[in-house]
Amino acid sequence: MENKIKGLLFDFNGTLFFDSELHIRAFKKYFTEHGKEEPTAEFITKNIFGRPNPRIYGDNFNPNYTEEEWQEFADEKEGLYREFCLASPELMQYTKGAYEMLDWLKENNIPFCLATGSGMDNLSFYIENMDLGRWFSLDNIVYFDGSFQGKPEPDTYLLAAKKLGLDPSECAVFEDGTSGIVAARRAGAGAVIGVYEPSMPSPITEDVSCDAIYHDFTQWKEIFKNLGILR
Repeated sequence: MENKIKGLLFDFNGTLFFDSELHIRAFKKYFTEHGKEEPTAEFITKNIFGRPNPRIYGDNFNPNYTEEEWQEFADEKEGLYREFCLASPELMQYTKGAYEMLDWLKENNIPFCLATGSGMDNLSFYIENMDLGRWFSLDNIVYFDGSFQGKPEPDTYLLAAKKLGLDPSECAVFEDGTSGIVAARRAGAGAVIGVYEPSMPSPITEDVSCDAIYHDFTQWKEIFKNLGILR
């Protein structure tokens, strides 16, 4: 990795917040309650995580969906997810090392942005229940509002880099999902760092790779030194 990185773009779910199991529970319950075979964790990791709800609904339920249909899907599935979160407060913690890392970035005025497929309902939930506003505001968040194509298309990371006033090639992306890694590559990110739960299936495939892989942020100083952010 060349030391040309000036800004950092973070996925949230499964990266800064290890909530994959909570999303998997919600997807499994939704699928089975709506007459579908229960999806595996590997299927969800590679084909669902990181993608916007309209695409998830279209790929798995009705390719000719209406906006009302995908919104109903999103409301129900994300509602299940938030219920699982509140029922498991011990899981509502930031990934190891993330809290200290984000504090350091803010204190040292390093440009960083949240680039998530979550909608505003979930963001509001994180702000209320996980103190997300400590580091992020609408000035450095890109979330899915239906106005652009979500991951694996590059739009999310193109918009995040633009929020920082940087070219995507000047940004490092931190991702856990196959779709998000593809989106980062398509956007032309200067580096793509995989950060995902060790208990989860790898997002890496024959066609999808990262510049480095970690399972938490405890080595954030090493990561930043490799990126040229920290000397």
